[in-house]
Amino acid sequence: MLTIDWTSEEPAGAGHHVLAVAVSSNDCAEAVERRFGGPIARAAQAARFRGRSGEKFSFLREHGGHPQQVVLLGAGAGPHSAGAVRTLAFDAVRAGQAAGVEHVVVDARALGDGGDIVHLGDLVGQGLELGTYRYDRYFSSADKRSATRVAHVTVVVDQTAAAEGGARGQIVAGCVAKARDLVNGPANLITPSYLADLAHAIAGAHADRVRCTVLEREDCERLGMGCYLAVARGSAQPPKFIHLHYTPQGPSKGRVCLIGKGITFDSGGLSLKPSDAMMGMKMDMGGAAAVLCALEGAAKLGVPWEVHAIVAAAENMIGGNAYRLGDVLTASNGKTVEIDNTDAEGRLTLADALVYAGKLQPTYTIDFATLTGACIIALGPHIAGVMSKDDELVGLWTGASERVGEDMWRLPLPDALKDQLKSPIADMRNTGDRWGGAITAGLFLSEFTAGQRWMHVDIAGPAMVRKPFGVCDEGGSGFPVATILEFLARP
Repeated sequence: MLTIDWTSEEPAGAGHHVLAVAVSSNDCAEAVERRFGGPIARAAQAARFRGRSGEKFSFLREHGGHPQQVVLLGAGAGPHSAGAVRTLAFDAVRAGQAAGVEHVVVDARALGDGGDIVHLGDLVGQGLELGTYRYDRYFSSADKRSATRVAHVTVVVDQTAAAEGGARGQIVAGCVAKARDLVNGPANLITPSYLADLAHAIAGAHADRVRCTVLEREDCERLGMGCYLAVARGSAQPPKFIHLHYTPQGPSKGRVCLIGKGITFDSGGLSLKPSDAMMGMKMDMGGAAAVLCALEGAAKLGVPWEVHAIVAAAENMIGGNAYRLGDVLTASNGKTVEIDNTDAEGRLTLADALVYAGKLQPTYTIDFATLTGACIIALGPHIAGVMSKDDELVGLWTGASERVGEDMWRLPLPDALKDQLKSPIADMRNTGDRWGGAITAGLFLSEFTAGQRWMHVDIAGPAMVRKPFGVCDEGGSGFPVATILEFLARP
């Protein structure tokens, strides 16, 4: 974890560090000239640096008798969005790493535009910590693993109260990074048993407030989880139904069930994916990674909610015992499902997990799943689809996502599309038509949520980033751990 100092004045010592300065687009030219003089201001203008979010301008200056790299980072016009703040802090650390220094000074005073200074510190702490993230454990060359990493950041803000939020932000970022590790990890390592062991380890580290239960195949059979177990049948890896339970120290504001899709590798089953589509399917447990790591974050932060993280972990593989097209499965609530596509397996595992969650009588139930390519087609690669008929719950959730800069968009759940799920021989099919595929997946899940205040979050796009974006490199993003923790902290 980074060492972060918070101060109201730029350190006077020379030292060997990169200076990163947030510059608002509101007064870009004037601010640069006041700080660094006319020649630098004119050079920045010539380079078309206007202080817009994401813009960068670098130069060298003499500082304390030594050359110093200065990076101007565009902050956009205030009030500054959460995503812009996190990204700016992330970029500051990355500038330090590119320069080969261990210390970065970040002048963030342009971001403190009268808002919540503690929350500003939270966002800056997240961005700084995530800027240090690298997934390099499988490089055999020491050179590829030994790149200089920033270890110390000094943040200059108008109020040092930001340090309180910064400490929280670092905890959140650590949980995001852990989820990234899980999504980035290869499927020969990140198996259902690995996730179960991780859950036990989380419970062991917080034994006073967290309990772990792992149901084995036989336990799930007794509970009638026919949909979940069918998906797991083709794999040599045994299924693991994971239940982590966090209890707050003080009075609880209610009970929240977080359900994460936990398909540790998805071949498509007998509806086999083509090779190029299968290549990234180690990420199909992104929902599981998010809820397990968020529960650990809930324990570290001491959130006021009772939280349950539920994962029906399995592999979807081909084999002599794999479930087939045309099979009829019975879920744990007694509903029957005709299979017309074995590559629509995630919703089957979530169905039994949702029924299980309902027995806990939660205040809210939220599932997270890399569920449909249709959601990526609808919203692009960086926005999650949110589906629920509970307006209040959606409002609380999207408010939390805005505060941390993770993009969500609500999609409808029209009952008329349920006709696509009709089966001539069972209560429903597991897929609908091509059109509205993300929505019909949500409608399928809704059939297993009786009596629950439920919301579905399709993270198929943002769970794994195909090229660097915001505070993410290519690979697992840890989305939406930050939103979950914000939701639990501020109901």
